Amino acid sequence: MGAGQSIGSHPQPPARALHVLRVTPSSPASYTNIEAFFDFVVGLEGDTHSSRRMLDAAELEAIVEKNEGKNLNLLVWNSKSQTTRGTVAALHFTAVSYLTSIP
Repeated sequence: MGAGQSIGSHPQPPARALHVLRVTPSSPASYTNIEAFFDFVVGLEGDTHSSRRMLDAAELEAIVEKNEGKNLNLLVWNSKSQTTRGTVAALHFTAVSYLTSIP
């Protein structure tokens, strides 16, 4: 299941992020508080690499595959609340799709 907590307010959209365009039913994301169209994956919680640069879709897919069967702590920015929060995706199987990078 997924959980979330607010990390901070950021009135501007992230410079680079993965825009969530769709949450597939029964996917790991469907059990979180991730909102299609309003959420942007901006990195991984606790990952010093993601704080220096943003993930691209291929990199996130590789991370999901590597962590199959584990929990993945994502940093997600929401355009409605203009906040970044952490959310936990339980990766019972690999399913990363419908993400697009924004420059």
